[in-house]
Amino acid sequence: MKYRILAIALCLVSGVARAAGPLVGLEFESEKNNDSGITNHSVDIIPGWEFSEESIISRVELLIERNQDNRADADGVTAKENKLFLRLRRDGDFTDTLGYYVRGGIGRSFNSQGSFNYAYIEPGLEYKLAQKWAWTAAIRDTNSISSANGHHVTQFRTGPTLDFDKNNELEFLYAKGNGDANLTSWLLEYVHKF
Repeated sequence: MKYRILAIALCLVSGVARAAGPLVGLEFESEKNNDSGITNHSVDIIPGWEFSEESIISRVELLIERNQDNRADADGVTAKENKLFLRLRRDGDFTDTLGYYVRGGIGRSFNSQGSFNYAYIEPGLEYKLAQKWAWTAAIRDTNSISSANGHHVTQFRTGPTLDFDKNNELEFLYAKGNGDANLTSWLLEYVHKF
């Protein structure tokens, strides 16, 4: 235990995580399972902290999600799920107009069919179209990291981002996933930085 505390202290002292300020996000997602035809709607509240550009970590977020299928499956079950997910993000720039990010983390799903741990990694590119507009393209690979099967999905995610100002951004994404499930999603996320 004392080595973990020492490692965290060294990271903070060395400037790995220099604080820039808190943020909060709100995300709505509509996801259709193309195999079953069932649509799932989710809402996330995302408190987080953004760090300075010099830090190795750009952002830390806690995703608090609630989702539910819009109808019962073949067994008569309407799936409901709660999730907690700790996500880290690193941003960078290749050029003035082309940037990158890598984000990922670990979480826990609490649902009516059995709870499990999961993780994902998402590398992405961001092309700046104008001062306030950018286009994102990313690949997200999600999988269970516990004994649960049937949760491995790789998604292609793309869409525009609008920065209203330095404190407010809106992102709209289309996602197509394949693997243990064949999914199509639309996401709308708003982030406010304090």
